[in-house]
Amino acid sequence: MILNELEQKVNLSIHQTDFNTILDALCTTLLNTFDQSLNLGEAEIELHPESHVSQMVEEFQLDTLDLKLIALAYAWEYDPALLKSLADAFSNRDLRQLYGGTLDKDTANFYPTLKTFLALFYSKDEYQNALLKYTSIEYPLTKYGILSYSDEGNIGESNLNHRVQLASNYVSYLLGGKRPQLDHEYDFPARLLTSKVPFDKIVHDKETREGLEDLQKYMKVRPILKNNPSLKKKLNNTHIIIFSGSPGTGKSLTATSLGEAYHLPTYTLDLSRVLSRYVGDFEKAMEKVFSRLDGRDCILFIDEADSIFTKRQEEVKDTKDKYANQEMSYLLQRLERFDGVVILATNVQDIRTHLDKAMLRRISTIVEFPFPKQQQRLELWQNAIPEGFTFGEGVLDKLSANFQLSGANISNIISGVIIEALSINTTELTYEMIEPIMKKEYYKRDSRFMACPDNSPAAALMEQRLGRTAVHSGRRM
Repeated sequence: MILNELEQKVNLSIHQTDFNTILDALCTTLLNTFDQSLNLGEAEIELHPESHVSQMVEEFQLDTLDLKLIALAYAWEYDPALLKSLADAFSNRDLRQLYGGTLDKDTANFYPTLKTFLALFYSKDEYQNALLKYTSIEYPLTKYGILSYSDEGNIGESNLNHRVQLASNYVSYLLGGKRPQLDHEYDFPARLLTSKVPFDKIVHDKETREGLEDLQKYMKVRPILKNNPSLKKKLNNTHIIIFSGSPGTGKSLTATSLGEAYHLPTYTLDLSRVLSRYVGDFEKAMEKVFSRLDGRDCILFIDEADSIFTKRQEEVKDTKDKYANQEMSYLLQRLERFDGVVILATNVQDIRTHLDKAMLRRISTIVEFPFPKQQQRLELWQNAIPEGFTFGEGVLDKLSANFQLSGANISNIISGVIIEALSINTTELTYEMIEPIMKKEYYKRDSRFMACPDNSPAAALMEQRLGRTAVHSGRRM
């Protein structure tokens, strides 16, 4: 126990020592700039290969100046005394114009901007090229949300006059904390999904399992493709798959569990953060997602994909059609360049009639997720109950044979039933306990509560599986 604690302290010391090294390098530059009589020379940045600073340098191919930009962003927020020389220089109008930034009237702390950094480290001849580098959408420190240019407290729209800000969770990481996820920013338009069910435990019918085989093969060989440039040139970077099926049939669960099985975290697009009434906002939000996940070992999962992947209008009748066509064209072009796995999920029956032809050409596979039949429902009910609980005699057969319920429905019902069982101190789940909770689930989806085996008429099956409004809406089973 003592050895483990000592090892943790040593590891923490490695990260903090290396971070202090880049802070020292920044301080040396500031001292040389504002007190030339010192003539200290530039500090050497030597990093421990196991430190988080060193690992980030290797991953993003950072140079010394990138590290000093990180140090500058850290200093104003966490150790403002390091920037005292810049604060003192602020009273000089010429220096203020040269270095930019702002001075807090209450604390006298200096807030540096991108202009401050460029003036400190680049000559006039280098200035414009440096500005292009640090404001490029491909600059890794801003692309992955490690740094941002915040306009808080500054005047003007240019990034040049915005504060350089270091993400708080990357502060923790650089000092020895946990590695942040790709969706670490609160406003990032995608979020990480996790699954409680291993992929091999998910209930699929034979056709769905066979449909998933191609995707599994691709995920298995993806590391080989990434490390073989000659192979990669001959194959598409983007692997797009459609999961098509009724709500609750396991599309999201399958995408997440499959990703975890192949060590590819699954990020789901948050449609509420990308759909906008303002022109250009959609493309801007989607670009943030694509650029962040591009080339990373992960899956982009887009639920209700039919809401954004629609056919382009051949006859543009109004401005709405015009901008919808522009958005679709952007998606097609961006997917063409995207390096990664994209899974599109839809509830639409025969998605082929809904998608643009150019989009269909980019699809690798369409995997159908049919509503579970009796055998699948039997397995779903069996898998849903926690260890230590059992169904009463004949209950499992009665439930699976007579009630049209999806995996999501069954999971919801079992959650309520287990609470009921615990409240009355029993481990046996009887039909009398389950029925009232089933009725609530039927009410939510607007279905009549009734027995409906798989050989019932199609209209009855549709009403039972999707609700009464589905009978005339054209929705799928």
